[in-house]
Amino acid sequence: MSVDPGATARGLDRARLRHIWRTLQKGPTEVGYAYFRARRRRRNIADDEPELSESDRLMLSGAFDIDDRAVAENAAVIERYRRSDSFEIRTVQWFLPFFHHVYFGGTHTLLRFADHFARAHGVENRFHCYDVGSRAVGPMARKVAQAFPALAASSFTSAQDHPPGTLPPADAAIATLWSSAYPLLHLRSARAKFYFVQDNEQQFYPAGAASALAEETYRFGLPGVVNTPGLAEVYRSYGNPAVSFVPAVDTDRYHPAQAPRPRDAPVRVFFYGRPKTARNSFGLGIAALCRLKERFGERVELVCAGETWSPGQFGVAGQIRNLGVLSSLEEVAALYRSCDIGLVFMHTKHPSYQPFEFMASGMATVSNINPATEWLLRDGENCLLTPPLPTPTAERLGRLVEDPELRDRIAAAGLAEVRRFRWEDQIERVWDAMCLRDRSFALEGSPAPTA
Repeated sequence: MSVDPGATARGLDRARLRHIWRTLQKGPTEVGYAYFRARRRRRNIADDEPELSESDRLMLSGAFDIDDRAVAENAAVIERYRRSDSFEIRTVQWFLPFFHHVYFGGTHTLLRFADHFARAHGVENRFHCYDVGSRAVGPMARKVAQAFPALAASSFTSAQDHPPGTLPPADAAIATLWSSAYPLLHLRSARAKFYFVQDNEQQFYPAGAASALAEETYRFGLPGVVNTPGLAEVYRSYGNPAVSFVPAVDTDRYHPAQAPRPRDAPVRVFFYGRPKTARNSFGLGIAALCRLKERFGERVELVCAGETWSPGQFGVAGQIRNLGVLSSLEEVAALYRSCDIGLVFMHTKHPSYQPFEFMASGMATVSNINPATEWLLRDGENCLLTPPLPTPTAERLGRLVEDPELRDRIAAAGLAEVRRFRWEDQIERVWDAMCLRDRSFALEGSPAPTA
């Protein structure tokens, strides 16, 4: 490589030249990412400061607002339901958000409930796609029917063609995302209303209008069907009745490999890496994995999946392999069976589905300390927990790399943990609560909560 002798005088010192030379040796992909990283650093700060934040755009959209009359009508519906001695459900109106992939965790879970309601109890399920136009409804309906044949005859409507006020009467109506709780509150044609809560969604946003809009839905008084006991405690703290369920794992799909991986093979570490999802701490995971690789070298193999990105984009080409978004759940399960250790971070009040699937697949799980998930993740027993810092995370991973017996013990305890739960049992508990066959939602002489 020839170098202009006057280059250092123009700002390229020897260290900079060495960096350029090493980047060129990594090939055109890394050169391209290095170039664009440099360009990003030179952008004007105004390029990163849109005139309106997402929070302000949501508030100005006009889609999220309520008045005293709507609050009072909603409270009356809830109180009538909760004062009933029993409640029969034949029709359920779901408020379904747009989805790209029917098998993503939250979408798949609520559709699993609807499928069970249809098969086990003969429920007619209707899906109102409240946040899309009519063009998007057809593809969503086809994806649902392919994954859940029992829902193939269900009706699908859009907000464009059917505002909430025009929806037909239903025994129960269910919000499934914070943004769907607003149209649900305005719905007048349902005999009962519920809130299917799958994460503490206010934590998806920085403090501001969007987080306040999400939190306000916890004050609507809606009986909650809540994903995990820890999150249910959060929802109850706002004065709401709630029944919780524990996500079960399809053990026919997620199960340990028939034969253990060879002891002399590199220890394979999987990281659920999603750069666009802040609650999964992508940067923290990459920093910890780099420390792990620096310590153990070829003794470890580092694999990621969950989102499409290039290792070269983050300067870890040759150290970490990313598989992106896999095309099927069978591929996901096969990948998990091929790994020894699973790393996932979750900084909301929900543990994510990955720990369940890791444990069911025979992996030793590492995750962050989170008081809301202590009911499942017990440090040193069925997982290792770490502060949200690179060095402690790498240390926990390193302990599992160095100590196969510890790794096996943690994996065995995790497997026993998740095998305790079955979807049919969990959904039936929720069904009994919704039908007032237990007292989870019943009103015991106290007034119904109001916003």
